[in-house]
Amino acid sequence: MKFNKLHKIAFLTTILFAVASGVFAQSDISTPYSRFGLGTLSKNKVNTALQAMGGISNAVDGSYLLNNANPASYAEMDSLTFLFDAGFYAKTVTYKSAGISEKGSNASFDYFDLGFSVAKWWKMGLGVTPYSNRQYSSTANFDYIYPYSIDYEGSGGLNKVYWANGFKIFEDLSFGVKMNYLFGNIVDETTLYFPDYVYFHNERRTNNLRFSDLSFDMGLIYKKKLRNDYQITLGLTYSLPAKFKAHQDVYIRTMFKGYNSNSETARDTILYKTGERVDVDYPQSIGGGVTLRKGDRWLFGFDFNWSNWEAFRMDGQNDSLQNAWNIAIGGSFTPYHTNISNYFRTVTYRAGFHYDQTFFNIYGESISKYGVTFGFGFPIPRAMTSVNIAFEIGKMGTTQKNLVEESYFNISLGVSIRDRWFVKRRYK
Repeated sequence: MKFNKLHKIAFLTTILFAVASGVFAQSDISTPYSRFGLGTLSKNKVNTALQAMGGISNAVDGSYLLNNANPASYAEMDSLTFLFDAGFYAKTVTYKSAGISEKGSNASFDYFDLGFSVAKWWKMGLGVTPYSNRQYSSTANFDYIYPYSIDYEGSGGLNKVYWANGFKIFEDLSFGVKMNYLFGNIVDETTLYFPDYVYFHNERRTNNLRFSDLSFDMGLIYKKKLRNDYQITLGLTYSLPAKFKAHQDVYIRTMFKGYNSNSETARDTILYKTGERVDVDYPQSIGGGVTLRKGDRWLFGFDFNWSNWEAFRMDGQNDSLQNAWNIAIGGSFTPYHTNISNYFRTVTYRAGFHYDQTFFNIYGESISKYGVTFGFGFPIPRAMTSVNIAFEIGKMGTTQKNLVEESYFNISLGVSIRDRWFVKRRYK
């Protein structure tokens, strides 16, 4: 049986949703800051090539590039090509606080994107990526009449499946809109226990928040060709505010004979509620960027993004979040795009930097994050495939006021494949 282009699109779309329902069930690496808000975010999770350039994305497009951060970028895709991009990542972190340190590591599937042409002026993309991560564990000890401890644990996170559309309005102006489907579970568990008293009843509260709702993003890209193959590109992105309707399951019970041991048994149920509605006010975000490029030789760009997280509410609570912003600077250089005598002159070299003020504000301390990035794009000879690798070295947080500083190292590996699906054969 021959597969036409619609069969192939349907087949890969099925794979995409299989990935969405299975792969992202796993959690990212643990961080105490994920306890707040919706957890640590990867809101505009871009592909490996853009990660290597500091994460610039608002004004970046290309014939063979999938950039889900600005849906207008899809309009620039080659009309005769089907694009596929998938990535994996590995991460190591060293945590420091009050003179002590600890290490952690994790590896996982990162993103899955595909793009294709509907018409010469209309291109479409589908993808799936993690959106937020809740993974933390901490203990607070108290000594008041009877010594007791409170243990805080969190798990889960949200994932995002998106449908992007890019439209060519004029030769130099593109518009895009993206619909995001956010889904997943966020679980918070608080346990009060008396470690020195066997016959005291301990108490545990479990909140399971279930998300399933839509959000929308828009984008614009304007390009101006200059002399000598130079081009300047301006990009603008906007995420609309939304009101999510989540549902919460609450289970509070007492326990007997110790905490977190094989002999632990439930004693009495204090409260058990399922399906309780929780309104979540999701904030608006806006971003802008500019890039200057010379043909396929080099590119340099700058991004700025801002999010109104002070307007965030979960069941009426802001969780002490602040407005977030970030800047990113990066670029790429390819010595000779079509050189056949020296392979390393066809490799694309990338580097960048980003600085973020996150929405976390703990004890009056704004939690910031910064990272230096670099990477490479390796074309596969005689194939429409490239392998991209990105490295990032950075820090997040502070040791002030007994908070946690995270020093991290990321590696992202992506595979970008394109296929000529829309060319009619002249001969058989």
